[in-house]
Amino acid sequence: MGGRLALVVGSECAALGELGFTGELATGLYASLTGAGGWRSATEDDGPVLNPTAAQLVTAVDAAFEAAGRRQATLLLAFIGHGVATNAEDFYLLGHDSPAVPNSHNAFHLTQEIRERLDQSAVDGLVVLVDACETGQGVIGAARRWTDLLAQSAGRMEMLVAAGDGPAFSGCFTRTMLSTFDDGLPLRGENLLPADLVDPIAGECVHQQPQYLSFTSGVSVAHGADPGLWLVPNTARHRDAVSGRSAAGFVDQLTRGLLVTPDVREHLDTIVDAGSNRLRVVMGPAGAGKSTLLAMLIRPSLVEGLAVTPEYITAAVFLTAASSIEAVAAELAAQLSARVPGFAEAAQAVHVHLARDEFDIFDLSVRHPLARLSTSGRRVTLVLDGLNQPQEGTRRLLISAIADLTRRHDLRHVRVIVGIRDGTGVEDDPALAHMYRIDVGEPAADDIATVVGSARGTGAPADPADWVNWIQSLLAETPTDAEGPHVVSGGWLLARMLLEVAPSITDGAVAAGIGLDRIVALRVDAALRGLYPETAGATGTFLSIMVAAGVGPVLPIELLDAALTARGFDLHIARIRDITVALGALVTRSRPGTPRESLGVTHSAVLPGLRAECVKLGAELEDAHRAIVTAIKQSPGDRAADYARGSAVRHCLAYRDSASALHFLELLQTTRAADNRDLWAAWVPAFVETLGPDHPDTLTTRSREAYHRAESGDLVGAISDFELLLADRLRILGPDHPKTLGTRTNLATYRARCGDYIGARGEYKRLVSDQRRLLGPDDPDTLRTRNDLASNRADLGDLAGAIADFELLRLDRCRVLGPDDPQTLRTRNSLAYWRGENGDVTGARTEFEQLLADSLRIFGPDHPATLAARNSLAAFRARSGDLAGAATEFTHLLADRLRVLGPDHPDTLTTRSTLADYHADTGNLPDAIVELEQLLADRLRVLGPDHPDTFATRNDLATRQAENGDLPRAIADLEVLLVAELRALGPTHAATIRTQTTLAHWRAQLVK
Repeated sequence: MGGRLALVVGSECAALGELGFTGELATGLYASLTGAGGWRSATEDDGPVLNPTAAQLVTAVDAAFEAAGRRQATLLLAFIGHGVATNAEDFYLLGHDSPAVPNSHNAFHLTQEIRERLDQSAVDGLVVLVDACETGQGVIGAARRWTDLLAQSAGRMEMLVAAGDGPAFSGCFTRTMLSTFDDGLPLRGENLLPADLVDPIAGECVHQQPQYLSFTSGVSVAHGADPGLWLVPNTARHRDAVSGRSAAGFVDQLTRGLLVTPDVREHLDTIVDAGSNRLRVVMGPAGAGKSTLLAMLIRPSLVEGLAVTPEYITAAVFLTAASSIEAVAAELAAQLSARVPGFAEAAQAVHVHLARDEFDIFDLSVRHPLARLSTSGRRVTLVLDGLNQPQEGTRRLLISAIADLTRRHDLRHVRVIVGIRDGTGVEDDPALAHMYRIDVGEPAADDIATVVGSARGTGAPADPADWVNWIQSLLAETPTDAEGPHVVSGGWLLARMLLEVAPSITDGAVAAGIGLDRIVALRVDAALRGLYPETAGATGTFLSIMVAAGVGPVLPIELLDAALTARGFDLHIARIRDITVALGALVTRSRPGTPRESLGVTHSAVLPGLRAECVKLGAELEDAHRAIVTAIKQSPGDRAADYARGSAVRHCLAYRDSASALHFLELLQTTRAADNRDLWAAWVPAFVETLGPDHPDTLTTRSREAYHRAESGDLVGAISDFELLLADRLRILGPDHPKTLGTRTNLATYRARCGDYIGARGEYKRLVSDQRRLLGPDDPDTLRTRNDLASNRADLGDLAGAIADFELLRLDRCRVLGPDDPQTLRTRNSLAYWRGENGDVTGARTEFEQLLADSLRIFGPDHPATLAARNSLAAFRARSGDLAGAATEFTHLLADRLRVLGPDHPDTLTTRSTLADYHADTGNLPDAIVELEQLLADRLRVLGPDHPDTFATRNDLATRQAENGDLPRAIADLEVLLVAELRALGPTHAATIRTQTTLAHWRAQLVK
């Protein structure tokens, strides 16, 4: 269950006189913790416990530990009141009825009472805050008597108390804590930790010295080691781009213990000074500090004198292998909505009246809303770090988006700063050729040695020069393959690693020149030594799941829990956090200590070492990938779905389960063709890389991408894709394979839709001949191609021949499939339609009436086939001259299609188009224009800008505007439409020809 539970006690001891502030401060602290920090009451009562007796205080602490242990929650205990130290390590919290000289029967012996409860409760970390006199002995007692129990279970604890052996004055400890909660600390991270309060309290409460103790995984440390044991959000960070976002924890980790060297400062100034360049790219090797530089721009208060404010970076995303174009667009849009005045309104307007040149989800969510703000005078600066990290297909989409953001005239107020790892080839993409490049080198070895030197518990090295030379050798490891054994270690990542293992590194090891992989091994060994045996046994599997998930805080903690369970380790969240904290700099976290926490490997540079540790610990990476997939399938939450969109396919391919990968892609499809086009396009390169270009499932992904490209309106591009696919399927599968025949069908279909009726007819004829030979004349695919061939004959103007073909097809389908089969009914529908088109309106109407009666009998009133029959009947009613009756029927049909199919179904949109036309034809042009404008917005959103139906709506709208007297606007819109249709459909498509004809007509009318 997890969570964060708090017990706040304000106690006045009658024997020692009234303090006068305990109730007020306890109430204020409880309100801050629960209001800002999200803590919940650890007891059944909402509010602080005020003036309890000693027995009631014990009962309240018992209840708090019981609740936290049952839920495996983090527990915070805060006490404000009288405290007394009687002997070494004997410190008592006094209840209302406690005597001035207490004992364990009439007061709360802090050290012993907490120890007993730690021995019996599985809390997810403990925070203790005490504002009382003589608290120093409590800290000493905790350090000696709690830590052995915590060490056995890899427990985590933070303790902050008001004073040493002397008095605490007037609640200064708690008052300063509360004022710090209100004001925040500009030099601290996203959340305030107990350690962050030491300096403010010491500075404000000059007559007392606060004492702080932190314990993690068997090691007592000087600074808070678990960012999950935070108190409240840091209000000084609310102006940061990533404040409250998942990246905030990652930025915390990047900037913790920051050393701003002259080189770092120079790089920052260079980035800022190059602000006139629309695209700035920060280049450097792995771990050189690119991400840290960008994190400092997000939090400029960390760098003294840096001439920018937190508003300088408007939005930031740290990309990972799990990043998808949808997730990046959503994250940027969320940050921009919160930080840019008018962006949320612009985004809303986009969804009501979309621009006509949008083509994907990034443009819908980010680019077009930003373009609407181009005249606001406000510069927008976006950060996209780690462009080399995402899957190749996703990276292509992101590069295209970045190029648009930094080249389009309507986005001249937008600046983009990108981080790219040197040598990955991403920087060579022609779409980024206009970038201003800023190269970042490794930090100097002596700088790292200076940072690390203070962490060595054994004193200074025998020869400091040996350490500097050794670190320099680590920095000089220059791989050509990121998967090789000598991955460049990276400067500041190396510094963080060395800080954690420095006491374990001997001068002899330095002289031997141990590498980064060995440093990783030392860090894992240190973690294993501090973990409870059962938890330590799961560490190899934990590491393998982290490696499989990838770099960055990408894996939701609940998925990690489920994956571990799938591998036979039922640890629960609390123990998972124990392992996480024990591994230190190897693991990065977002939203630590909350139910929405995510984890991952800190940096790609440590992946080879972690893989080696997995092998050593007997954990197979393929098993880890399988476990994550199992967890995804068993987890219904939104975070699991988001993670699946970016990573499920990758995990399936890692153990070559391409069938499951295809299944996930199908599940991830939406109702919008453009989204599905980008989804399949993003994963085609991964299938090629994993399975090879000739694998059947690789060919399937290419087919799906081409199909959705066509359905999103890019018929020309889809035809090109299908032509290439057909050539490969002919080569690999042969001409008679069903998949080859299917590709030929698609190619003929989209050639026909693109207006190449003659070319399509030839292909249909050859295809039906081959299908008769291979499949037989009665195979459903053969019959389907005959249907397409008959439709194509009608498109070419031979209506009588088409009607004859459909009559024969109706007989064959009735014989093979039965009279009530949907395919038979569709043939009857086509036959009736073309009879009507050939002038037999009465016969067509009779046939449609019979077809409707049969559909009602077979399917019922709400089946799409029944609704389609109603649509056709209403259309022919209009052709018979009954426009009013037809409009009434279409109104009823629209209501039913909205109810049954939903507002975004293509049939629903078609009915709206038909109704708008009838309203215009009956003289109600203003209403028709409004309806067409709304329909255009929805077709852009659902079908995309290049879909033929979207083009048709634009043509209809321009025509109705011209009929309503606005000729200049109509002509301008038709000119823009014609350019788009020539690009997407080609000059021979019927839609293109229609627009050319319409444009010529209205130009002639304008001249008159």
